[in-house]
Amino acid sequence: MYCYDPRSFPHYYVPIQPYPHYSPYYSIGARQSPFYYQTNYSNYYLRPFQEVNPQLFMTSAKYMQSLMKDASVLLERMADSKEFAKQLMSNAQESKQKLVEDQIKHTGIQNIPVVSYTPDGLRLVFSRDIDTMNCCNLTLTVRWM
Repeated sequence: MYCYDPRSFPHYYVPIQPYPHYSPYYSIGARQSPFYYQTNYSNYYLRPFQEVNPQLFMTSAKYMQSLMKDASVLLERMADSKEFAKQLMSNAQESKQKLVEDQIKHTGIQNIPVVSYTPDGLRLVFSRDIDTMNCCNLTLTVRWM
């Protein structure tokens, strides 16, 4: 009995692809397998979209810039001052939450992050609210182990 395997013929025009469902061989057309059926999704994807209002998006981006600026100031301080980094690490490892928060506040940043830490590192979550709605978050994870 003859078994036709397209991988055994280098002159076969359908290339072997790592994801065969992307291959034109498996696409809808004359070579469609009888085990596959066409589904009409045309009405499904034609749903109406809401009118675009970029105001909240632009405001979030503006607030995110201030969060990133504060995060940058804090990271510069951690990277440049060995004494600051050592003090911050030791306070965090000893679970002195108040001292860690005070040390971060004294860097001069406007947006104070929510600080959590593990024995492996420090997690800082900067966030801003617009009219009781959380518009943007910036999470930094800094490892020390």
